[in-house]
Amino acid sequence: MAFARRALLALPSALAGLPAAAMARAPGGALGRILAEGRVRIGVAHDIPPYGLINEAGELIRLEVDLARDLARSLGVELELVPLPVGERIAAVALRHVDMAAAALIMSPGRLLRVAFTHAYGQVAMLLVTSALHPLSSVAELSGRRVLGMSAPLIAALPALPPDSILAVEAELTRGVAALAAGEAAALVVAAPTFRHLALQFPEAQLHPILTLSELPYAMAVPLGEPDLLRFLNTWVLLREEDGTLASLHETYLGGPVPDVQRL
Repeated sequence: MAFARRALLALPSALAGLPAAAMARAPGGALGRILAEGRVRIGVAHDIPPYGLINEAGELIRLEVDLARDLARSLGVELELVPLPVGERIAAVALRHVDMAAAALIMSPGRLLRVAFTHAYGQVAMLLVTSALHPLSSVAELSGRRVLGMSAPLIAALPALPPDSILAVEAELTRGVAALAAGEAAALVVAAPTFRHLALQFPEAQLHPILTLSELPYAMAVPLGEPDLLRFLNTWVLLREEDGTLASLHETYLGGPVPDVQRL
């Protein structure tokens, strides 16, 4: 595996020295273009702490931003970080506005019709969160009330709720928290690490998880029809698991080890 890692890191420089005839066997598609242009465009979240966030200096930071930087170094190319709102992540990849996205992308069957996913490199617990300002004692009390999620896959992950519950997408976390605090929504579906961040950022909202919904895997997304790029990324993910990079990032940003995710 150590040999495989050295081979992966040496790929860009090795390709640069190949004669024209040998280049016919070089990576094609998006990967070939990235290497030829010397630049990769990676979409990242800018509003999903702790996966991607813009700090006070206007810089993109956090877990998946660090991963994107490492990936660009492995490719030997310049990195262009493209901040993506929650509702635009999949479309940006499918329409090839970015070469790939590392933006807390939960894997789902519906999304597989629009993009391809790498091996999962993380898993997140999805929580049903309420506000103590408007307490609920059971899920049954969601009858006739609004339940918000950041994206359609999160809404789809909800367990059986009262049939008259009103499910809605709210991609802006700040608005979702405000809706809970004001009693305009009864619950919000968020990832566990994001909940911890929001609870610290908005203590006045008195956020409180009442139920763990599910454990969902997340991965990088690439456009459909890019086997060379997907193969490279899957190898890179496996190598970063082996050398401890993913473990270090999870410990730094999520406060725990890498979960044991199932390979597709």
